[in-house]
Amino acid sequence: MNEIEYSDRDLKGYLEARIFTRAVGDEILINIKVGMTEKDVEKVASDIFKKHGVKNHWHMPIVGVGEGSTKLRSMYALASSYFTKHTRILMENDKVLIDIAPVYNGYPGDYTINQVIGSNPEQEALNTYAHDISTKIAGLVKEGMVVADVFHMAQELIGEKPEYTIAYPPFISMGHRLCKVPPLWQKFPEAGLNYLLFGRRGSFITSSNKNPMNGLWIIEPYLMHKERAAKFELLVFFGKKTVILDSG
Repeated sequence: MNEIEYSDRDLKGYLEARIFTRAVGDEILINIKVGMTEKDVEKVASDIFKKHGVKNHWHMPIVGVGEGSTKLRSMYALASSYFTKHTRILMENDKVLIDIAPVYNGYPGDYTINQVIGSNPEQEALNTYAHDISTKIAGLVKEGMVVADVFHMAQELIGEKPEYTIAYPPFISMGHRLCKVPPLWQKFPEAGLNYLLFGRRGSFITSSNKNPMNGLWIIEPYLMHKERAAKFELLVFFGKKTVILDSG
């Protein structure tokens, strides 16, 4: 099966994995308290994964509290964040970003939670915009478009809101294909991302990708506002028509 051919059973499997991932994410959220460090939140997530029997991850969980939500803006920021996770503390009315991708019944889930703990209208508006812009981009993709067309279209749309700045996470940029990982690749760390990088080239939403925008994709522009960030991962199948697999 190539990347543009998915059976109804496959699409159901991806949707079920996403629903499972959202439920796990909700459980993580209700166990997060003001005053926790980023490391504490990681421990909460790890315990809940174990509770639900999660053994494999398409990519390893990423947790950011407060300013840590911006750690995906560059490779340096991501790498250096591992040394400061003990000192970043979740404050009242600040936000948490949790990007998780457990494998469920052989299918990867990939979902990012953006949540303000308390009240912060500006950051809540950023979270809402991240959701809405991903949905808008998906709705404007037409059959025959190449990935680079989608990238530039998204840049223009986001540019209409100058209060928000787009950043480009390493490798991921604005999004990526989602697919099951062959058993051999599962032995490597960051199995899903490594498989896309080396096993399925042309699988990221970048300005230079001239491959067709078809098959199963995650659309996830990464947006920053006042030293905080948000992204919403929209799971979309592009074929003769666009099918959004769970927009919540």
